[in-house]
Amino acid sequence: MVKAVKGVLIECDTTVKQIVLNLNKRGNFVIEDLDETHLFIEASWVDHLKQQLDQILDENAYTISNEESKKNNNKD
Repeated sequence: MVKAVKGVLIECDTTVKQIVLNLNKRGNFVIEDLDETHLFIEASWVDHLKQQLDQILDENAYTISNEESKKNNNKD
């Protein structure tokens, strides 16, 4: 018997794709790994995946603090 699953095609760069594949180890939501920039995932996971990606990318983003920007401005 054939089982149909509603899915969503996502396009992302290779770095984000690797993060998604690592998250997939916990949730098993990737239906098909299509190529280096495309994944087909279960539609019910889209919102949850967006939240997790935002959190991971925010944790790994570099931001200049006020003190660092003041130091850089004083050098000029």
